[in-house]
Amino acid sequence: MAWSDPEIARPLGVVWDYMRLVHPAAPADAILTLGSFDPQAAVHAASLWRAGLAPVVIMSGGIAHRGGLLDTGWDRPEAEVFADVAVREGVPREKILIEDRAQNTGDNFILGKAVAARAGLHLEKLLVVAKPYMTRRGFATGRKVWPEVELYMQCEPIDMDAYFAREPDPERTLLAMIGDLHRIVVYPVLGFQIEQERPDAVMQAFAALVAAGYGSRLVARYDLSGRRL
Repeated sequence: MAWSDPEIARPLGVVWDYMRLVHPAAPADAILTLGSFDPQAAVHAASLWRAGLAPVVIMSGGIAHRGGLLDTGWDRPEAEVFADVAVREGVPREKILIEDRAQNTGDNFILGKAVAARAGLHLEKLLVVAKPYMTRRGFATGRKVWPEVELYMQCEPIDMDAYFAREPDPERTLLAMIGDLHRIVVYPVLGFQIEQERPDAVMQAFAALVAAGYGSRLVARYDLSGRRL
């Protein structure tokens, strides 16, 4: 079944609403953009910069996931692609810091922090831009690995239907989202993220989508509740 089929769209909407964690935009010391296969994050980061909410944009993302579901198909690091997008959107090149080695979300924060330190930035407040369904996982990761910084999660203002309708491969996006939700369940156990509340309705929707065939990106050797198999 396609993502738009009612039997999929209903639980998908529950998961989308949970995964999309967005805080009110506030002035910050920098904007950190988490690389991915969706350059709209860079577009939104540029809009925040143009609004005067932070003086500098950190683009984070290497050449990652080669041959996997999340492979971008680009021959350059995600950060470089995102930086080009931001420049086209009006951000001066000199206002962009590049972190081009990150392979995962933890790296985005750890290596992004190092880039900021080398640039002499003292960060207390950080706007973090990601894909809509990556914001909750990004928050949980950032709070774990960079707890001294106040995080304001941001994403483009778009609803689920519009987001999936524009995706060239919406099935890939659905698989990626379900994999990210499983990481929200499992990664606190592994020490990669803070623990977050997981409402019963979300876990039921999660199970329904996995049962419908969207579980290929689950964390190996862990069940849906986070118990090791």
